[in-house]
Amino acid sequence: MKLTSLALLLIFMPFIVNAKSPDQVRSAFLYQMAKFIEFPEEETKNSIQFCFYSMDSGPASNLKSATNLSIRNKPIELLEAKKTWTYRELSSACDITYIDETNETDILSAWTDTIESNMLTVGESIEFLERGGIASLVQEGSKIRLYINKQALEKQYFIVRSRLLAVSKFHPN
Repeated sequence: MKLTSLALLLIFMPFIVNAKSPDQVRSAFLYQMAKFIEFPEEETKNSIQFCFYSMDSGPASNLKSATNLSIRNKPIELLEAKKTWTYRELSSACDITYIDETNETDILSAWTDTIESNMLTVGESIEFLERGGIASLVQEGSKIRLYINKQALEKQYFIVRSRLLAVSKFHPN
């Protein structure tokens, strides 16, 4: 267990050391998290799709400026999600959808009838998890911590490797 935690720390360390803002740290987390998630039908896809509601701010702006990022030899593709998309439309277009705190209430309230899917939803608050989100990158003081809603995770079709779960906190406990 300690060896796994140390290995993940070494993976995340280059991003954390160079990161200057919470958004840069969240960008690094999103990218690294995707390496530990196996999406259904990944073999037949040409890329791993990351969706954001704003490409000009937050983690999307940092990932947009990074070049040649790939996961399991597939490039990452950044897509701008539309607020009018249903959960089903979003799930069919995106592997990972990031929802910042300013959009959490608007977006999640439209998903009251959330269905099982193959999309990882990532937010910025504990409230996001309480409303059915799967993962959240929560700022606690000067650190960003990964929280996972285990009940929501169990309803999804993708597989999260144990190495990622080992460095996560769970909510609710």
